[in-house]
Amino acid sequence: MTTNQKRLLFAVLIVLAGAAGLALRSPAQTPGSAGEQWLAVKPDQLVHQIGLVGKIEPDTTVTLTAPFDGNVQANLVEQGQRVEAGQVLLRMDPATLEVQLRDALSAQLKARRSVQEMQDWDSSATVSRARRSLRTAEMTADTTRRRLNESEDLFKRGIIPRNELDDLKQQARQQQLDLAAARAELQQAQDQGRGEYRQIADMELTNATVKYEALQQLLAGKEVKAPFSGIVVPAPGNNSAQAGGNTNAPVQSGSKVSQGQVLFGLANIERLKIVAKVSELDINQLHQGQAVEVLGDGFDGERLSGTVSVVSGLAIASDGQGSAQFPVTLAIPTLTPQQLQRVRLGMSARLTIVTYNNAQAMVVPGQAIGADSTVEYRAAMDQPAERVNVTTGQSTPQGVEVFGLKPGFVKIPRP
Repeated sequence: MTTNQKRLLFAVLIVLAGAAGLALRSPAQTPGSAGEQWLAVKPDQLVHQIGLVGKIEPDTTVTLTAPFDGNVQANLVEQGQRVEAGQVLLRMDPATLEVQLRDALSAQLKARRSVQEMQDWDSSATVSRARRSLRTAEMTADTTRRRLNESEDLFKRGIIPRNELDDLKQQARQQQLDLAAARAELQQAQDQGRGEYRQIADMELTNATVKYEALQQLLAGKEVKAPFSGIVVPAPGNNSAQAGGNTNAPVQSGSKVSQGQVLFGLANIERLKIVAKVSELDINQLHQGQAVEVLGDGFDGERLSGTVSVVSGLAIASDGQGSAQFPVTLAIPTLTPQQLQRVRLGMSARLTIVTYNNAQAMVVPGQAIGADSTVEYRAAMDQPAERVNVTTGQSTPQGVEVFGLKPGFVKIPRP
């Protein structure tokens, strides 16, 4: 190579190096410029969950009481025993109640007979006697009146003395009084089948019938049956366990009980619930109807589903330390017999509550959103950029959920 060629080559290298340095110092206007950073965004599922711990409880617990005063004939269950709907739990001795029932039936029959007599009162014995007495008094008075008329005629003719006539007059006056009394007695006897007397008889029959039917109903309940499938639990307020008593037999056969006395409780296992505590930081994320997934160590392998049924608005009383806790009740739908064999009352449960779920969420870094709630967006890297108004949603560790943005690229400003 000649000296001139070497010089020409050296000059070309210098020019190329200068052009490269100039290119490195000048800012690029292309999408791939080192002064800009574009991030691809596309829809993805966004799920927010809250994890809680609670205990499985019956949806309802009823208290079964003694149906009437008497002795327990047989107690057929123990506490903790599972029973089916309609199963006989306890039998009462009905002997005393049957005596009361017969007395009530006797009183009802007497009252019914009295009412029947009132309905046929005009032909009753009392009214018939009063009529006969009145008829006798009328016949006697008529006879005396005829004799008095004849005696007055004989006295005028001087056949009988005055004293005989006066005796007849006195007798006639007395018989008129007897006649008036007989009429009053008949009226009184007839009144006994009307008005207040009839109302009293009707009310006595009603009372006797109600008492008899009430005793019949009590007698029909001599067998205490389970209103639903459940677990026999201690009666509320039963402190026999603390006192060292036999908690398996709260009511012994032969025990005397009074009507309404608590026998035992029955927890409904046809529908269950879970009560958990939620911090005040999370309580406002829960609302009625949210789906709940339930797992538990005691029924490992069973995955139960439920819903939020009650979100309390009153915090649980505490010592004032830490955040406030609110009770939340979760409803579990009817379980299958196989599930009921594994899921038992009092078991602990782990709960997962989905508080938010968006299968098509668009999440962008927070620094990509401007103060005017816009982002710089382009549909593709070879498309022009534009400012797009967005509405923010949930916050995530990756950024902020936005609405109003399509898949594409957003600009991430450098600090």
